[in-house]
Amino acid sequence: MGMRILDIPTTSISDVKRSPMRAFQTADREEAGVYVFNREKVAGVMLTQEQYESLNKEIEDLYSQLDDLMVEKRLLAKTVQTFSDTEVRGEIATRSPILDEEDGWA
Repeated sequence: MGMRILDIPTTSISDVKRSPMRAFQTADREEAGVYVFNREKVAGVMLTQEQYESLNKEIEDLYSQLDDLMVEKRLLAKTVQTFSDTEVRGEIATRSPILDEEDGWA
């Protein structure tokens, strides 16, 4: 079985040194990262700022969805153990809060 060539934009370290903007223009035009090769091995991937920020936002959104699913799973579990405020914070939970009128909060 031969090595499969991926249909992705590529460039070399030497080309990036000569013209870094060309790699960014290629990434923008192809709407994909440009794989940068150094001696036949991938050294890195170049993305436009927009692509990079979009990937980071997508990752943040996925982590948020994962958090929501974890919370939902825990809430649906029948063996969830809960604790009272006093059990968590101790005796301080039974005292009335002391408000400082001069704390700067209006």
